[in-house]
Amino acid sequence: MNSTTTTTQNFEVHDQKVLNWAKEIIEHSSSPRLIQKEILDAADRNAIWRGQECLNLLAPEAPTSPTVRQLLASEVGTRAAEGHIGPTQRWFSGTKYIDEIESLCVELLKKVFNCNYADHRLVASMIGNMTVYAALTKPGDNILTIAQPLGGHSSNRYDGPAGIRGLNIFDVPMDPVDLVVDIDEFAKVAREVRPTLVTLGASMTLFPFSLKEMSEIVSEWGGKIFFDGAHQLGLIGGGQFQDPLNEGAWIMTGSAGKTFSGPQSGIIVWNDPNLTQPVCDTIFPALAATHQVNRVAALAASAA
Repeated sequence: MNSTTTTTQNFEVHDQKVLNWAKEIIEHSSSPRLIQKEILDAADRNAIWRGQECLNLLAPEAPTSPTVRQLLASEVGTRAAEGHIGPTQRWFSGTKYIDEIESLCVELLKKVFNCNYADHRLVASMIGNMTVYAALTKPGDNILTIAQPLGGHSSNRYDGPAGIRGLNIFDVPMDPVDLVVDIDEFAKVAREVRPTLVTLGASMTLFPFSLKEMSEIVSEWGGKIFFDGAHQLGLIGGGQFQDPLNEGAWIMTGSAGKTFSGPQSGIIVWNDPNLTQPVCDTIFPALAATHQVNRVAALAASAA
């Protein structure tokens, strides 16, 4: 009987050449301080190249104010504040002033987006999308999302949170030229699939979505519209695009680091009080614990 020997080989997803460069520096440095200097030097090189010498056209790296950058480097960033706002709702003591920062952030987000509820603890907008799928769907549900070649995002497809949640994902019918939803085809597909959620919002949006029409269609079986406003968030808050929550969307997520000109961060807002418990229970303690209070302060300043 032949026996086979299985050899386990190391597998690394990161670029091995770059990792080897770092390993060489670490192994040949005579002092931890010299290793720290290498880190500082790399950060300085980035500041000169990306901050001064490049014309930066990356969406998640919009210019931020000196106030936002100052807050990101502030002392409060070393503090932990697990839990909800309020002295009896924290897992740690000493959060009196952190409560002030976070409550200012929440109330500013409500005001900017003209909504009843907002949460500030998402360190990334993709975690906001995971929150929506965890709170508003169950594994095996059908959803409609925009395909990636037409501006859809991986977080709403099989390779992101929607897929991790175990959802059946169908494509929102799109006009490939104008990048708008084909409403007639949407009505046909939606009534066949009967999705629990329809995810709208895209990185290549040219025109507002017909949210009212789509909401009326999916409401026939209790479906809901979820608006992923990652790229349009600042325009929405500034009243320059459309108002998803007041046009048919039940919940909206977004990225503060793009058109909102804030820290790289997630935002989630909604109006229905029945969503508050499932959404907030998903955010904490499931997806966010120590949620970077310096980032929350910077987000509040952006909202202000």
